[in-house]
Amino acid sequence: MSTLQSSFHGKVMLRKDTERGHRIRVRLAAFTSFFFLATLLAYGASYYRLPLDERPFSVKHALLRPSGTIGLKLGILGTALFIVIFLYALRKVIPWLARIGTARHWMDFHVICGVSAPIVIALHASFKFQGIAGVAYWIMVAVALSGVVGRYLYSQIPRSLTAAELSLNDLQSNEDELSEALLEQSVFSAKRLARILDTPSVEHIRAVWPLLAIVEMLAIDLRRPFQIAALRRSSCDVVGNLRCAGGLLQTSNPEVERIVMLVRQKASLSKRIVFLDHTRRVFNLWHVIHRPFSYAFAALAILHIAVVMGLGFL
Repeated sequence: MSTLQSSFHGKVMLRKDTERGHRIRVRLAAFTSFFFLATLLAYGASYYRLPLDERPFSVKHALLRPSGTIGLKLGILGTALFIVIFLYALRKVIPWLARIGTARHWMDFHVICGVSAPIVIALHASFKFQGIAGVAYWIMVAVALSGVVGRYLYSQIPRSLTAAELSLNDLQSNEDELSEALLEQSVFSAKRLARILDTPSVEHIRAVWPLLAIVEMLAIDLRRPFQIAALRRSSCDVVGNLRCAGGLLQTSNPEVERIVMLVRQKASLSKRIVFLDHTRRVFNLWHVIHRPFSYAFAALAILHIAVVMGLGFL
């Protein structure tokens, strides 16, 4: 391996080591949320499928109704999730919060809570969406869906480990390092790699409406895993292809996996550079839409809690 490749590979591995703990925490949080919600849905499925006028006769009604033993606790859990969700915005104005982790780390947990909260609240309400609570719920769903979109856009704007946005010169320098490292490999032909690394021209993207450009960028991201799988398959025999599930999993060849890593980095970086202007523009527009909906939901949720407490349900 050349000095250039060793240097670049070392930087990538250092970054991977730094982020490994965060990825483990994120995956654990996502798995815990999924398992918890799936268990509740499985347990309450027979109750939630009942017509509203038959639910009081169910043995699970005292547990799963909104003011029931489980239903009430789910409402409290949903409120706790909302507090965590809004901490992401508050960390920008509260110094001690800003010192905990990076913005990107907060964003990951912000998204997990934002996706989990609508399901928790749906279970709390036993899938009855009426009055103020119903309006708040559908606004919350809109906020959650827009949050997923925002997380994708955020991930497309290259940042350092401290979440500071990288300059175009930094990006192009990184891209040049990746290009040189790929030129020195001899496992795959340049023609094969070119098909994966191919990105639209800057001129083409500039001429496209921003939202259409984002759709085109998403299509590239959806297509790339299958291109990487085809690249792996071309380096394996029949047995090797079976072991790596047709290229969807890692092969046992470390050199192939090193090149795959470089290809992924180069393809992702080239795409981000080309789409950067449109991504920034749409991300700024997303902020304009996402925040008012979030604040509207927060106001309605507080009103709902106040009404419930005032009526003596808590």
